[in-house]
Formats: sequence, structure tokens, C-alpha cells
Amino acid sequence: MKVRKLFLMLFIAVPLIVMILVGLLAGIFQLKRDIAVSANTLLRFSADISAASWQVAGKAARLAESSCTDTLKELSRTRAFTPYVRDIGFLENGDITCSFVTGTERYHFSRLAGLSLPASYPERWLRSIGSMAEGPDRLVVVYVKKVAADKAAFVIVDSQYVQELMEILAAERASAFSLTFGAGEAITSAAKLRGKAFLTQRFTSTDHTIQLMVRTPFSTLSAYWLQNLFIFIPLSLCLSVGMMLFYRRWYLKRLSLAREIARGITHNEFTVHYQPVFNVKHGSCGGVEALMRWPQPDGRFITPDIFITAAENEGM
Repeated sequence: MKVRKLFLMLFIAVPLIVMILVGLLAGIFQLKRDIAVSANTLLRFSADISAASWQVAGKAARLAESSCTDTLKELSRTRAFTPYVRDIGFLENGDITCSFVTGTERYHFSRLAGLSLPASYPERWLRSIGSMAEGPDRLVVVYVKKVAADKAAFVIVDSQYVQELMEILAAERASAFSLTFGAGEAITSAAKLRGKAFLTQRFTSTDHTIQLMVRTPFSTLSAYWLQNLFIFIPLSLCLSVGMMLFYRRWYLKRLSLAREIARGITHNEFTVHYQPVFNVKHGSCGGVEALMRWPQPDGRFITPDIFITAAENEGM
């Protein structure tokens, strides 16, 4: 009876524990998949803005030899079609010589953007920075395209559109997003994590210039886990019932066989057949082998390995 109770507890507990763990693993997989979808959406949007910004920088670079007055007219038209652009202009030895914001006034770049440029301009330079002196207190992204050894065209892009999309995705996934352009400062979502980060995932754009980090608390995973439990717990109950039915069938079959053996013994149904054992080498009979048989009314025989094993298990 104790053994049967133990089996009953195992049949309930084991499927339940297994299905709870399966629900957890499925929740982690679903959470990672959903975050990856949101991350790729944000990265594609950011990459599209970067591609458009580089095109604007390239267009400005082709105007580098024109006068600032003529260039400003063209830059104003370009900026009108790219509302996320804060400023477009030219650099020479670290100074802004002409731009939409400063006009024809020579202005050191660090006064406007709050950081110094590399001593020698690379072919392309990209960085997200804290804010711009002229404009809202919001992160901006600086794109610099080399024109000559000491000259470059630059584009400063507002992070507003990226940040708005990030806030929507972060709220949808109940996670904290952190986006970085180049090696600059991170553009982060406003929502704070509820507790410590349980899962941290990192993503990068195809050209590796934009990096995204997503941190997710356990409370977000628990929502997925709970949703899965509504599916997996009923499955565990079905599995438990199936195992108990299988065990009951096996147990009844075992009891039935034991009763049949006892009945067969009572009615002398078991027969013993003696079979001589010959020694071929010496050409003589070396003894006899006793074979027990259990014939059935329908003419079939139950093999000894079945009824002998059952009898031994029942202590008969």
C-alpha cells in the first residue's frame, strides 16, 4: 500500500515539476524572441536614420568649396526634408566655419556639441553625445565625413525619433533599452527596471556602428511563465492520469497473472517434460533436462520466462 501511495505521488509530482520547468524554458525562449524582434525593429530604424544622415553629410561635402552664403541656402533646403537633423555644416581644424545654426561665424565645435573631434579627421566618424548647446536638452548623434586633411562636413541629428520608438518598445517589453552610436553616450529608455536585471541581451547593427543593450527583470519573464502554466499544468494533469492508468493496468495484469498461476497449480495445469541430454562426443546420454510447461485451454502455451518470473516476484 505504501508503494502504491509513493507511485501515486510520483505520478502527480514528476509531470507537474517537468511541465513547470518546460513552461519556464518556453517563457525564456518566447521572451528572447520577442525582445529580438523589438531590438531589430529599433536597430533597423536607427540604421535607416544613419544611412540618411550619411547621405546628407555626403551632399554637404560636395558643397565644401562653395561660399558659406550659397551653401547655407542649399543646407536649409536639405534640412527642410530631414526634420531630425539639428545642424549641418563644415569643420576646419576643429572649428565650425559654416553651419545652419552658427551661420558664417567661426565657432569651436566643442562649444556647440560639448566634445572635441579627433586631431585628424577619419573618413567617417560617428558618435552619440549628451546634448547640443543650441537646442533641446536631448542626446544627439554626430556624423562627420572627411573632405580634406583638415576639412570635414558634419551632420548633427536629434535622437527624438529614435527615443520615441525606444520608449514604445521598452514599455511593450517591460525592459530597459540602451542604444549607443559609435563609442558615444548611451540613449536610454526612461522607464526604470522593476528589480534587478534577470536577462541582458546585446544586439548590433550590420555595420557594427550601432549597439543596443536590453535588460529585462524577472517580473517580465514571470508574466510569460504564468501564461505558459495555464497550458502546461493541464498537460501535466493529463500526463499524470495517463501514467496512473498505465500503472493500474500493469498492476491488475500482474495480480491477474498471479491468480492464474495459483489457479493453475490448484488444477494441476502445469506439466513437466523430461528431455534427454546427449553427449555427442562420447555418444552417450549424459542426463535429462526438466522442462515445465503451462498449456492453456485454447491450445496456447505461456512461456516459462513469464510465469516463473511472476511466481518469483509474488513469492510463490
